[in-house]
Amino acid sequence: MRAGLAVMVLAACDAQVGASYAGQPVLRLHGTAAGFGPDDLADAAALRWNTQRGVELDAGPMEAIPLDSAPPASFSLLVLAAPPDDVYFGFDGEAPRIAEAALLLTHDDGVVGAAIDYVLVYVDGTIEPASLCAGYLGEPLAPGFHVRDTRATAELTPAQAALAARCGGGDACRQPRLYRLIAAPADLATALVFTPGTGRR
Repeated sequence: MRAGLAVMVLAACDAQVGASYAGQPVLRLHGTAAGFGPDDLADAAALRWNTQRGVELDAGPMEAIPLDSAPPASFSLLVLAAPPDDVYFGFDGEAPRIAEAALLLTHDDGVVGAAIDYVLVYVDGTIEPASLCAGYLGEPLAPGFHVRDTRATAELTPAQAALAARCGGGDACRQPRLYRLIAAPADLATALVFTPGTGRR
């Protein structure tokens, strides 16, 4: 039964960081686990980037990040750098670019859990209030990292419609883009809840 409230991290009495840990993180996100069984393991975390290319928005590049544990059920995800250049997307005629990632828990490089309803975004410039970029993010965010809440929509927002048209139009391009981003309760200080699964839309 998956009724436990903890992710058991290997050697859980110590802070866990991967062998590739490169120093102080630029961002520390806080999470808890719900619905995991007592034998479930998570030994790292990952960002799965949504590059807004094509029809499979959940098939973007994965970036492993360290998981710093604080048992029994709380932990931190350590983001070590700004997003890689190839994961950004933007809108025609608008300068700022956006990077968007699902937040995942992993074990032996396989995905075992995902944050419910939240994504991590990064903005690399100043956003105009009435722009498609602002519409996509829900407001003209300041440059840098933010946590955003995701909500399903019955119709495409103007920003998502532009991205669906770039994809080629049709239901295959429209369906995965029926969502919008809104403010998370505490932005980067939002308490993220992870449940078992891959977090695929």
